[in-house]
Amino acid sequence: MTQTEPDCSPRALLHALRSRYPDSPFLALGQTVFWDEPVKAVLRSLLDSNQLGGEILVGVHDTDYFAKTPTRQTGPSRFALLAHNDGSTRGLWSAAGEISTLFGSETLTTRRDFGRYGVPFRQLAAVQPEGADAFLDRVTEAFGWRGLVYTGSDDLIVHNIPLADVGDAVFEMLDWGFGRAVEQIVPGCCQDKASRVVEQITGWCREYRAANPKRKLTDLFQHVLPRLYELLLGHASEGIKVDCTAHLLMLNRETAALPRFRFVDLFLNPETRDIAKSAYNLAVTGTEIYALDKFGPGGLPFDIVLPDRGRGTLRVTDRVVFVETPQPVAIGLKRPVTSISELAEVLNARLGSHVTLVGKAVSLVSMLAQEFIFVFHEEGSMYVRCTRLMNDHLAAAGVQLDMRPILRIRYRTWDSLSEAQSTMRLPEHLASAFGQPVITAPEFAASWRRVMSEQKALLAEVAALRKPLDLIGYLKVHDPAGAWDETEESYRAAVAALQTLRADAAVIDARVKEQHSLLRALKAESAAVQQERGDHFRSTTDWTLEATACRAASGDRLGELEEDKHRVRLRIEALRSERVAIERGPAAVAARDVLAEVRQKTELARLRLVRFALLTTGGLPHIDHRPSAWWIPLVDSSGDWFRRIAATTELYAEPLLTT
Repeated sequence: MTQTEPDCSPRALLHALRSRYPDSPFLALGQTVFWDEPVKAVLRSLLDSNQLGGEILVGVHDTDYFAKTPTRQTGPSRFALLAHNDGSTRGLWSAAGEISTLFGSETLTTRRDFGRYGVPFRQLAAVQPEGADAFLDRVTEAFGWRGLVYTGSDDLIVHNIPLADVGDAVFEMLDWGFGRAVEQIVPGCCQDKASRVVEQITGWCREYRAANPKRKLTDLFQHVLPRLYELLLGHASEGIKVDCTAHLLMLNRETAALPRFRFVDLFLNPETRDIAKSAYNLAVTGTEIYALDKFGPGGLPFDIVLPDRGRGTLRVTDRVVFVETPQPVAIGLKRPVTSISELAEVLNARLGSHVTLVGKAVSLVSMLAQEFIFVFHEEGSMYVRCTRLMNDHLAAAGVQLDMRPILRIRYRTWDSLSEAQSTMRLPEHLASAFGQPVITAPEFAASWRRVMSEQKALLAEVAALRKPLDLIGYLKVHDPAGAWDETEESYRAAVAALQTLRADAAVIDARVKEQHSLLRALKAESAAVQQERGDHFRSTTDWTLEATACRAASGDRLGELEEDKHRVRLRIEALRSERVAIERGPAAVAARDVLAEVRQKTELARLRLVRFALLTTGGLPHIDHRPSAWWIPLVDSSGDWFRRIAATTELYAEPLLTT
């Protein structure tokens, strides 16, 4: 199937997919249920409203590592809820435990961003009372986002984490996100309804945890996921099935024949394995993704996940199957493994039947596209380009591939907010951008695109402001609460004072130059006298009284000149001291202090404008594409917002083969 243009009707595209792949379920995988994943209930709504049938397999992608801090700490297991910034948590990543409160997203305002728009970040950071590091963390922090990370020393696979260990941290995360979101709904409007939605979701989690103390985090997510779908749809659906990747990709004698493992066979079959490895390596060339030889002999683009050992790269040589878990596994072979069924036999014989084989980032989609139609949001998965390139190389080498396309979903989240009736308190950056602290849902829907354009224009304008008075004039309009008239008056007064002092210093400087001219003249005369005195000495052979008197007179003149030069130097030194007293005196220091204070104040205001604009222009489009599912019933319990999102959603097919 060739790529379908985004303006193709959802019904036409879904009908085409269902007709061509009638037995292929749609597959929606996500690592956490408290972000955007359940919004894919839109697909179920579209399939049902167009009577197209089909099954959606919604899954928890639980075979990755749980997020961890860059610096490991020994001791008992611990989980921490962290913000993301360009400083102390710059390298933070979180997947299985993250939450964004209303209007929040993982949109950073980095030091580089600030520099791009004229903010002297390093100079500002150096003079902040809180310290440069704390300042960096604060002004670069993503608004309204928190990530749950493990701070212990082990690598934890999400599928294996006991709910008893992480449960308290999960509820801390929910309290943080839900509590702030409810506060953003204005009382007397819909706040009570929002609170009931929060109580319902947390109730699911609380009840499951109480009834299942020995279950895992993934079990909680699988319990909540279909309920969020039902909450959005307004009803239960038999067309939704729930699973997790640890089970979906479990490899044993019975599952090895499933189409999802067919792609792995290409890397084991002697007829195709060299072609497959070459295709993978070519696809990741020029990226930060490792080529297969980096994993050692026999390295393959697949990992094995074991319940008691964790996750590790799969390596298959003619004599040994290796699983590079933290405690590596080596399985000797009587004969080479040449197929997925043979690999399953070997792994199960040594490691049991609970073995999961999961593709690395580039190969996972190709694995599952043999059997499922992947469902991604518009911005989902950064690896698809490499996946398509790998598949293209395989096809060019004559390898036959049966690849279902990706189904991309493009929402109009903010435009659809026109159907909601809530009144919301805007966070500070949006209140500044929209020019009001409180806004109704329809007002937000009607104005957010205009606000985006205005904030983009503001960034361009701010970047062009180089002179302090130009910046102050701009701030008068765009930050009227900053008392910029008084600031401008202080700045102009300080500049005027320094100009007066510079004029006084210039008069003295002119006198210094006069004295230097006089000193140069005295030095020239002294040199001439010394020359004449030397010539006279060398030319005199008879030292008469007259010759002796002449030499004495020249010596006296040199003495007089030295005294004159000394007096001039003293005058220069005195004048310089007088000039320094003007330039560095209390009046000058006070004026310069005012200028420094004004510059710091105006540049901090510039930074604030830039930060707010970046949070707006970066955050709103990101949220528009990937809204947190629980926001929708919280803001609009009637379901009208969700129904409008579904009605305006665009779909397009993204092929995993170029031709």
